[in-house]
Amino acid sequence: MLTLHPGTPRDEEAREQLGAALPGATVSEADETGVFEIELDAGDQEQALERIWDAIAASGTDDHVIFLEHPELPEHWRERSGRPGS
Repeated sequence: MLTLHPGTPRDEEAREQLGAALPGATVSEADETGVFEIELDAGDQEQALERIWDAIAASGTDDHVIFLEHPELPEHWRERSGRPGS
């Protein structure tokens, strides 16, 4: 995961809010570039991503926290992006 404004109080708050929306998950501290990790129990990687995506939406942190592109998941977020109803 990646905070969009590394080191700012609001992004730190957003990271904490995301963690609160993921009961049972472990959310690491963000490094100096804003990168952090989330560990959680899920049936597979797709379920884990879905759970995190839902938590981002529920916590309202989408202006501050995004999925970091992963070489095994190129553009994994693209199908979920867009305007509501699209």
